[in-house]
Amino acid sequence: MEWPINYLHYVPDSSSFIEMMRGAMRAMDCASVKPGENVVISTDTNKLRLAEALAAAAHSVGAVPTIVMITPPGAHGAQPPAPVVGACAQADVFFLPTTWSQTHTDARIEAIKNGARGATMCEVTEDALCVGGILADFEECDRVGRTLGAALSQARTMRLTTPAGTDISGEVAGRPVQYETGLFREPGTFAALPNSEINISPLEGTAEGVVVAGVRIMSVGVTRREPVTIIVKDGKVTAVEGGVLAEMFKEHLESFQDETAYNAAEFGIGLNPEARQYSTNLEDLGRIGHGHLGIGSNYAIGGSVLAPCHIDAIFKQVTVEFDGDVVWDKGELLI
Repeated sequence: MEWPINYLHYVPDSSSFIEMMRGAMRAMDCASVKPGENVVISTDTNKLRLAEALAAAAHSVGAVPTIVMITPPGAHGAQPPAPVVGACAQADVFFLPTTWSQTHTDARIEAIKNGARGATMCEVTEDALCVGGILADFEECDRVGRTLGAALSQARTMRLTTPAGTDISGEVAGRPVQYETGLFREPGTFAALPNSEINISPLEGTAEGVVVAGVRIMSVGVTRREPVTIIVKDGKVTAVEGGVLAEMFKEHLESFQDETAYNAAEFGIGLNPEARQYSTNLEDLGRIGHGHLGIGSNYAIGGSVLAPCHIDAIFKQVTVEFDGDVVWDKGELLI
């Protein structure tokens, strides 16, 4: 199903709070939130109603919700203020419903270090708590993701290709697999609701190839009608080609004035059959058959680069190879 959203942070008319509670309660189940647990919800001024729905759901299962709110910082991966980091670090469970992603920040890192479990929900709109990816069978997504991840953890190389021209590969030996499948019930686990994916950071300097992002680029928007071609050499983005959206993306990367913003940081595989296409960033990331290249920071997922951003470029109909063997073909598990 296509969803007619084609620019960044489109927000439909407010959703019914009652309908939003269905997804908010699913989030509590995905985290297995227990009575008495401290649930910290880090949000911003654009996403307060989402935060309030999550707080209401946490309260309804007997947990103790705390909302911390900032103004939107303007970049995915921008570090939040120290009080936000401190609040997340003291949580049992944390949720990050924000305009700009806090996944690759100290808010997430310190929380996980302290044994908290949590989920990012960046760019999520109110309707995403009512329909679409949030209604997935996350147990099944996790089963598929664990099977893929077990093979990936033994692989030396990973390659992603698509009929539209994406062909990118890199070395992954020794890097931890990130299981952002939608379940985060154990200490130190993480998700990206309503996304479901696994991902890994290629070794610095090893990613090579071309990405044709024909779904979406974070910070730019939907690229369905105007795909953006990204050239990667020696682990860095070296060229961006296309039309107006490509120029927007180049200007966005240049605005950081930092070479680390060009780092090829992540390879990701979507697992969620319920995720809507072109509706929200996290559903595009997690939609089954989609893949993505993360650009910028990788220090939160096992790498060594701390950049001023983390931007995902998403493509569809992906085929994935580990060490030359096809293991995933446009959403079909082959192992």
